[in-house]
Amino acid sequence: MSRIFNDIDVNSITLCVVSRAHNMTVRFISDTFTKHLFWLLSGVLLFVAIGWWGYSAYQVEDILTRQISLRAEVQSQQLAHTPSLVAAVKNHNAQQVTQLIDQFAEVSDADFITVSDKQGIRLAHPIHERVGLPVMGGDIESALDEGKSYLSYASGSLGPSVRYISPIFDTNNDVIGMVKVGYLLDTVETWNSKHLMGLVMFGISIILVSVVLAIRFSAYVKKNMQDLEPWQLRQALVTQQGVLQAAHEGLLAVNEKQQVYVVNESAKKLLGCLDCESNANLSEWVDSIEEFTLSGEDFLDRLVRINGQNCVMTRITIPTSDNEPKSAVFSLRASAELRALSDTLSQVGGYIENLRVTRHEYQNKLSILAGLLQLGQHEQALQVVLNQSRTDQQVLDKLKPYQKFPQLSGLLLAKLLKAKERQVEFMLPDDGHWTELPPRLNEEKLCSIVGNLIDNSLDALDGAASPTICLNMWRTSTEFGLSVTNNGPEVQSSLEEIAELGYTTKQESIEHGIGLYVIQSMVDSANGHIELDSDEHETSFTLYFHAFEEERC
Repeated sequence: MSRIFNDIDVNSITLCVVSRAHNMTVRFISDTFTKHLFWLLSGVLLFVAIGWWGYSAYQVEDILTRQISLRAEVQSQQLAHTPSLVAAVKNHNAQQVTQLIDQFAEVSDADFITVSDKQGIRLAHPIHERVGLPVMGGDIESALDEGKSYLSYASGSLGPSVRYISPIFDTNNDVIGMVKVGYLLDTVETWNSKHLMGLVMFGISIILVSVVLAIRFSAYVKKNMQDLEPWQLRQALVTQQGVLQAAHEGLLAVNEKQQVYVVNESAKKLLGCLDCESNANLSEWVDSIEEFTLSGEDFLDRLVRINGQNCVMTRITIPTSDNEPKSAVFSLRASAELRALSDTLSQVGGYIENLRVTRHEYQNKLSILAGLLQLGQHEQALQVVLNQSRTDQQVLDKLKPYQKFPQLSGLLLAKLLKAKERQVEFMLPDDGHWTELPPRLNEEKLCSIVGNLIDNSLDALDGAASPTICLNMWRTSTEFGLSVTNNGPEVQSSLEEIAELGYTTKQESIEHGIGLYVIQSMVDSANGHIELDSDEHETSFTLYFHAFEEERC
């Protein structure tokens, strides 16, 4: 049993070690994309370097072999035509042949030079004791029998070699012997190694440079990928597209070349450019590219007019380095949406202001009633209650003609109380009011128009003597009319000038300069027009709307 458990423990430990080694190897090789890229580039460059080195080594060896063969051939041919050597071979004078060959060997780089007679008996050999013995190698028959000169690879008494064999002819052109000049293959390999050593060093240098380049290139790719993996980049891109399409606002990214390179569907719908493509010039998207400038400071909620409609624009510059092109993201919202929200907030603000004024007034009344009751002046207390009731009823009676327009009634009630608090007389028409709305004007827009005109009048009457505001509404067979008149100072500017976005005469202009611009926009959208009449006695804003929808061709 103990042996079985020991075997199990050994196997478990072996599997654990192998598994951990495999995991470490996988983690080291396949951990990140940059490591993949590094190993891939290193492998490719190493493969190219090995291929280049192998081809270069082959070429060096081939060239060296050809040079050695040429040397052997030249020396062999030269000796075969030397007259003194020919005479000594013809006379079978081995001593003289040896002397001549020894003298030639002193200035030659050949490993051996041998000479034999017609029968293949050595007349000269590097090892003198072997003179007189038959030539070994079995490759001299063609030279002695057929008189051929040729290169041969054979193994002789000195070992494997490459040698050139040339026949020796006498004056009658008969073969009398042969001369063999050779280089041992060991010598060839030594020379080849010397030449290849430079290639080896150069190849190692190439491999090291390739590794360094692979590391630098992998680091460059990693830096430009924001240190993210491909799957993370893909996830970020998909998330970005989802965020873009989920945003209710229109979003456009514009570069310094005035090209739209990112846009969502909301922006396409808002600008009316459903068929426009990304990377197109900005002029293909909008009619006024001046609003999309990249210069200056970023801005928030700027009212602009683009492609014939009013929009609220915000610009956020994308941070880049000094050598990268500048770009910015523009968000667009239809100003109608903001106007609707603003109108709702204005109504809520009006109700709150109404409650504040009413609370303040009734607190004073209650204080008066409490004092009268404590003093026992019951009749006077009753009279105060009746007077307040009649006053409230008069206000409600003034608003009764507007009962078909509950939002407008609430607005006017708030403005009446606000005017009363500022000691401004606010007069409403007793008759001739509207019983219906113009075709292209809804109650929300009407409340926004009337509220802005009354607020402007209240601001204009600040500090005026006997301040008065008069609201008139009438209807004819062809048009609806509405005017707001005050007896404030004369307006010196034209209607076009004061209706521009941002125009204001107030010192604190952060939240001003929008009202008349909004009024003008709403009147235009309702197919109406506005007139301004102002002199030293009174100022009147008059609005006209068509009673019937105009037919379109």
